Amino acid sequence: MISIELSNASNGLIKKITDTNYNGAGERFEEVLVYQIDNKENRFEAITEFLYEISADLGLDLGSDFSNAQLSISVDWGDEYIPKDEEIDTRIKDLQDEIKFLKLLKKSKEGNI
Repeated sequence: MISIELSNASNGLIKKITDTNYNGAGERFEEVLVYQIDNKENRFEAITEFLYEISADLGLDLGSDFSNAQLSISVDWGDEYIPKDEEIDTRIKDLQDEIKFLKLLKKSKEGNI
């Protein structure tokens, strides 16, 4: 049987995976991983990585790149956050790029490319 134990650490999270029937041979295997999330620069990146990995450990199907639906874990502005002008400009550019890509995708499906 595989069990997953999560606990807090002073600088993040600890994940301990225990398999009591490793490779079907009845051996015991333990793996301990520490997710450091106290770093302000990449804190959300570490949390996102943790969430994807724990989902895989639990066997949750989040969809794939080929599915019509895929659960994605992303970082975005808070509802009350007031972005700087540079951040707004970057968001507008990213959205324009996404629209451009979708228009190209549509044209290629119609055979116009």
